[in-house]
Amino acid sequence: MDKKLYLLAELDDNTQKIVRKFYGKILEENIIGTQTKDIPYHISLCSYSIENEKNIITLLNKIKGKFNVIEILFGGFGLFGLNVLFFNPAMNKNLIELYDFCKSNSYNKDNAFTAHMTLLIDEPDKIIKILPKISNEYKAFTGKIVSISLYEFFPKRFIHKINLMI
Repeated sequence: MDKKLYLLAELDDNTQKIVRKFYGKILEENIIGTQTKDIPYHISLCSYSIENEKNIITLLNKIKGKFNVIEILFGGFGLFGLNVLFFNPAMNKNLIELYDFCKSNSYNKDNAFTAHMTLLIDEPDKIIKILPKISNEYKAFTGKIVSISLYEFFPKRFIHKINLMI
């Protein structure tokens, strides 16, 4: 797999706790998944080729001071195929504006955006097994995007982070 850079809209501590609680329920069923586990829960905004690192850091510094913390309603779960289970954020004007800013101020205009916060990547039979168990306990919640980070994957390398204005 080729290395790429990713801009991640990271969520506040309270949202991290809520999502970890659901992942804890998954672990109780001895399901671990293959998703990246050692980074904060987030909404991926864009991906870029590795040679754009300096340009993306410049972009992050443009975002800093331009965008406030963004509230996001997570109304339920979604699936990509049957092997990716995610929290489904309700699109709103502020999230779209942030994404558009990232895309329009980058050298990579081909980024498609499907807002999601991955909870589990695994085999379909495991997704099907766990979905009813966690869906029964689900109540919509509001989270906050509080920072934007730049990572390189794989292997994981943290590069830069900015906080959104309060």
